[in-house]
Amino acid sequence: MIDGGRAPAGAPGMGGVPPAFRMATSFQPLYSVHSASLAGYEALARPVTAAGEPIGPAAYFAAHAGFEVPRIDRECRRAHLSRFVTLDEGAGFLYLNIHPRALLADAIADLRSELALHGLAPARVCIEVLEDDSGDEGLLAEAVAACRQAGIRVAMDDFGIARSNFDRVAALAPDFVKIDRSLLNEAVGCAKARRLLPSVVRLLHEAGTQVVVEGIEEAPEALCAIEAGADFVQGFYFGVPRPSLVQDPMAVDLICRLKRLRSVCEAEPSDCSPETVAGCIGKLLAAGRAMGAAG
Repeated sequence: MIDGGRAPAGAPGMGGVPPAFRMATSFQPLYSVHSASLAGYEALARPVTAAGEPIGPAAYFAAHAGFEVPRIDRECRRAHLSRFVTLDEGAGFLYLNIHPRALLADAIADLRSELALHGLAPARVCIEVLEDDSGDEGLLAEAVAACRQAGIRVAMDDFGIARSNFDRVAALAPDFVKIDRSLLNEAVGCAKARRLLPSVVRLLHEAGTQVVVEGIEEAPEALCAIEAGADFVQGFYFGVPRPSLVQDPMAVDLICRLKRLRSVCEAEPSDCSPETVAGCIGKLLAAGRAMGAAG
């Protein structure tokens, strides 16, 4: 992996990247629960062959043995920005994943230059700090503060696993926290965890951050996220990653239906028997599958 890392001796291609592979970008939409509207897109790296065929991460990283994390991180970020500005119509944020080691390697100066080069306002960019044992959390907090000074928003990814917990929220004070799918799975499958998830969201709100629930694939998960008070939702249920910027009106319709179902259950619990909720969920599942088939 790569901090300004050197390419292996004799490695061909720009910056030592083997010409057999290139990094493609896909964008997955995020939706606001409160306004039932598109909030932005997360840029996701997809390694492909020169012919455009997808390859597995193992093959990609094997080809990049000897590279350091910050360099791969920078190359992905540049590919994302270049693709985004060619498609952008001025709607929503661009969420960029960044590895803590890249952030500590003065990536913010690079990012500011790249944004200026592409004419993209820092206020429309949010960097997602990935989970990692990055070493010095104090230095990481300083780097995050530098992002804010540059007008760039910050999200903390993978909340609920390893080091991504309330201590890290307090240290980094992110604008957004993305709750890991593992917590959502527990809440869907366990009544006690389902009761606890709203408390987690409430504490995050009290800490001054907005909450994104990611990895939503089915209607029960979407309803659970909305019941918990999530500000934003993301996942295959609302939109699969695509090489273009796509917002599906049906995703907005699904959010509105889920919000209505939540309101009914809160106002008239007696009307929300397991059978009634199951029937509504079945209709939402069918709608979600129809949306996926149409895409």
